Amino acid sequence: MLNAQSNAEESPIQTYRPGLGAEKEEVAIARGIAKILRDLRKKKQMTLQELSRLSGVSRSMLSQVETGRSIPTVVVLCKIARTFGVPVTVFLKPEPMEPPLLLSAEQTPLKISANGKCAWRSLTPDGRERKMEFFEITLRGGGIEQVEPHPEGVWANLTLCEGMVFVALNGYRHRLKEGDVFAFYPSIPHSYVNPGNDNARLYLVLRYPETPI
Repeated sequence: MLNAQSNAEESPIQTYRPGLGAEKEEVAIARGIAKILRDLRKKKQMTLQELSRLSGVSRSMLSQVETGRSIPTVVVLCKIARTFGVPVTVFLKPEPMEPPLLLSAEQTPLKISANGKCAWRSLTPDGRERKMEFFEITLRGGGIEQVEPHPEGVWANLTLCEGMVFVALNGYRHRLKEGDVFAFYPSIPHSYVNPGNDNARLYLVLRYPETPI
C-alpha cells in the first residue's frame, strides 16, 4: 500500500488500511501525480536535485512521488506547483484516456532480412511514447537471424507460437517449443535459429527502462 503522508510534509504515517478498491484508487492517484511531475520536470529540463533546491522538498521525497511510491501532502504539492508556476490543481486532473487505434496491414509492413529467411513486423503504433515495442517475427525453415544488441536495461520477452526455435545467447542454445516464453536481457549479440523445415512464428516484446532521474 502507498505511504499516506502527514502534514509534517515528509514524515510518512499510515493512518488506516483501506479496502482493495480504495487501495487501487490510491495507486491511480499516485501514478497520475507521478506522470505530471515527471512531464513538468522534463519540460523544464530540470534534475531532481535542482527541483529539490528550488522547491524546498527533499530529493528523496521528490523521487518517491515521481516514481509513484508516495502520495504527497497538499503542502508538498503546493511547493512543487509554485516552483513550476502552475496551479496545484494541475496535479489532480485525471489523465485523459487515449482513443482506440487501428493499425492497418499497410501501416505495419514486413521487413525482410538480407538473406530472405526472416521477416519482422512491428505491431507498435508510431507517434507515442515508447516504453514498449511489440514485434511479430517469422523465421523460415533453416533460417538464422542474427540480432544486434539492444541498449542496456532493455528487457525482452520472446514467445514461440509455431514451430521450434533455438535462441543462441551468451554461448548457450536455448530450445523453445510451441507456447514457450523466453525472457532475457538482449544487450549482447544473439540469434534465433530455426532447425526445422517449417516456418516458425514468434512474438517479441521489448520493454524499455524508465528515463534515469
